[in-house]
Amino acid sequence: MSAIDGVHGTLCNAQQYQQSLPLPNNSSPSISCLTHGQTIGLALTTEASFLSLASVIVVFFLIGRNILRYRRVLPNGDWKLLQVPTDVYMLSLFIFDALQALGGILDIRWAHTGAVTTGSYCTAQGIVQQTGELGVALITLTLAVHTFVTALWRVGIQARGFAFGLVGLTCVFTALWVGLGNGLNKTYEAPTGFWCWISSHYGPERLAGEYLWLWIALFASVIMYIPLYFWAEGRLSVDKEKWYNYPLAYSLVVLPLSIARWSQFSHKSVSSAATFFGDSMYSLSGAINVFLFLAVRPQLLLFTPPEESIEPEIEPARNSMSSAILPDTAAYNQSPQATRKGLVDGSGKQSRNSATLSRVSSRSRSVYNDI
Repeated sequence: MSAIDGVHGTLCNAQQYQQSLPLPNNSSPSISCLTHGQTIGLALTTEASFLSLASVIVVFFLIGRNILRYRRVLPNGDWKLLQVPTDVYMLSLFIFDALQALGGILDIRWAHTGAVTTGSYCTAQGIVQQTGELGVALITLTLAVHTFVTALWRVGIQARGFAFGLVGLTCVFTALWVGLGNGLNKTYEAPTGFWCWISSHYGPERLAGEYLWLWIALFASVIMYIPLYFWAEGRLSVDKEKWYNYPLAYSLVVLPLSIARWSQFSHKSVSSAATFFGDSMYSLSGAINVFLFLAVRPQLLLFTPPEESIEPEIEPARNSMSSAILPDTAAYNQSPQATRKGLVDGSGKQSRNSATLSRVSSRSRSVYNDI
């Protein structure tokens, strides 16, 4: 249907437009009519969500490749996919990123039809999108707190069981909130303007089920980023992996959408262009998380080649252990030129030879430490 066939600039027919009008006893109509420009905005958010989903799928493919590679090189199973807490957090973050992106991709139907309508498709989009967005907010908050605590107090660096427990609680809370909301309330997921989400009838559920955690994660990320930034600048001690980038990136993608939502809560007019910009940025969170993960290249999720994780075996030499472990020292001691200089040179040159021996000994200790 073209724009000229619609009513009042929308792509809806007369009947659909009439159904989209709010009534005194029903402020949440069963259909939401879109303009041609709004369908273009939905197409942009769909593309952003598709980019995030494709990025996460690439990471899952690389993780599968890593597992096969470790099985081939280390068949005895002397390795784990989830070795440290951050492994657990990042894998769960990617899973929720995929769900959030999938919910955004479902906007393609509304962009095609020019109207958002109730039904099973609408309910499915609301459930998937709410699950993904709530899970991303909770895991991002957990990752920010974990990064801050481990960097400041060096606590919980190897607490893998605790990480499993937190992620498990996140999954249980998300499943219960979304499941009970849809099971106990009629038309819980409904058209909310440009897509399907929690109906406007359930304002407290909107706040407690997503916005509250989204904004807590936002403010916590901003507050914790400040000391982490100074640590990364070298003014304080911090790990070389720049995990503060993840909460910072989350803050940047959430902030535009939050500003639009705060304006709406204050009963201020927000243009559809501003809403689509904020939602497009938010839909890119999965792609941004994947980019940071691959750019920082942490030693997580088996991305370290298995060859580098094998400790080299040291075989004792036939003549002496010191010549095998410290080859530079042995070579120096057996050098005729070094012996001759030590015997012939005067006191002035002996200090220079001592400095040379000191450097050789230092380099030998370095070789020993590397081994």
